Amino acid sequence: MYKFGKQSKVRLAKVHHLLQELAYATIKKSEYDFGIPNTGGLRTAEMQKELYDKGYSKLDGYKKKSYHQTGLALDMVPYIEGKYTWQNKTAFLHIARTAFEVWNQLENHQGLFLHWGGFWRAKDLNDNNLLDLDDKLGWDLPHFELRNKAQANAMDIAELLANI
Repeated sequence: MYKFGKQSKVRLAKVHHLLQELAYATIKKSEYDFGIPNTGGLRTAEMQKELYDKGYSKLDGYKKKSYHQTGLALDMVPYIEGKYTWQNKTAFLHIARTAFEVWNQLENHQGLFLHWGGFWRAKDLNDNNLLDLDDKLGWDLPHFELRNKAQANAMDIAELLANI
C-alpha cells in the first residue's frame, strides 16, 4: 500500500475536501504509486499563467481560469522508480479506474461530479465503448476536477483492467 509524501500532503491540504478524500482513498487502493506534483493542487493566477505560457495549459489564469485556482482540481501523477512519470498510460488508466471506483463509494458528493482529463477529446478507436490502451486517450491524464454537471462523452473505464 502506498502513501503520500510530505509535499503531496501539503498540496492536497489546499484542495476541496472531496478531492482530498478521493486522493487518500485512491492511493490506498492503487496498484501504482502516485503523487501530487508542484502545480498539481491549488494554483495562483500567476502559476496558471506560467503554465499557459509554457504551453502546458489552455487556460491563462486571468481571462480563462482553471479549476485548480479554486481548489476544485487535482493532478495525480504516477511516481515510478523515484520520479514522476508522465508517459506511462497504463499507470494513468489504473489510477483513473481506481479513482472512479473510490468516487462511486463516497457517500456524499454534495451535488458534484468527478471529471477526468483523460476523457477530454479521447477517441474510442476500437469501438468497444471502453477507454483502453488501443484508444486515443484524452489530453490531460493526471487531471481530476469537480463540477456541478456530469461529464459528457465519458467512456466506461470500469472494465479496463481486464483488457490490460
